[in-house]
Formats: sequence, C-alpha cells, structure tokens
Amino acid sequence: MNSFHFIKTTAILLLAALLLIHLTGCDGRPRRVPVTGTVLVDGKPLEGEIQGYVRFMPTAGGRSAQAALDKNGNFVLGNYEETDGCPLGEYKVEIQAFEVNGNRMRYLIPPRYGNPKTSGITVKIDKKGQAVQLKTEWTAKDSPWRKKSHVME
Repeated sequence: MNSFHFIKTTAILLLAALLLIHLTGCDGRPRRVPVTGTVLVDGKPLEGEIQGYVRFMPTAGGRSAQAALDKNGNFVLGNYEETDGCPLGEYKVEIQAFEVNGNRMRYLIPPRYGNPKTSGITVKIDKKGQAVQLKTEWTAKDSPWRKKSHVME
C-alpha cells in the first residue's frame, strides 16, 4: 500500500508542476498572447514619417509591453522579445508619435498621450490574438509644435 501512496503523491506533484509551467509559460515568464493594434488620431490612422512607440503599463504592476510604430501607426506588442505579445490583464497606455523637421518636432498626437497617467487610455487584454485601436484626438488647446531641444533631450 505504501508504494501506491508514493506513486499517487508523485503523480499529483508532477501534474501540479506541469500546470504551473503551463500557466507561467515554458520560459518561467508570464504567458503572453499576441496583440496588434493601430493608433488613430481624430478617427484616422497615423501616417507619414512617424517616430514613436506605444507602451502598455500593467495596472496591477509588473513588466510593461511596448512596440515601435510603423509608418501607418500600426504596432505589434512585445514584453520580453520584440513581438512576443503581452500577458492578459488591464493596462494604462502611453503613446508618443512625432515627426522631426530640422530643429523642431511636430507631434502627430497630443503630448498628453505620452504619459499613462494623463493619456486616459486603458486597454484590457483578455483573449489571444487581440487587435486594439488606440483612439486619440486633438483639442483647441493642444499644440503640435515643440522645439526639439525642449522635448528630446
């Protein structure tokens, strides 16, 4: 009877270990899901010579996921690798998108979106292969121009 108890206990511990590996990911990191998206300004995708990024900051704490923006304002999030997705959860979002013209920088979206505390954008990642649209808009008090040395140092 002792050998049966030993085998049963070992099997339960092995199953628990496999479940833990599955939930956290094989590499010991949180399980990540693919997330793609587009930044919209006033309802239209960004376009032009974009320099910028998006960053998803987990509201529960932890490592952020980020991505560079392409010329159409599209992105593919990465958490540990460039495009490995991000863990499920709720995120506050920061976005920077601008063009550089000589010694001046023109924001393509209002600068307030460059801070997760002031952007007002939150996203819940709750399924595999999620595509998100990050909607931004200009107001009368926003200025698209800043001196390069004033912002980019």
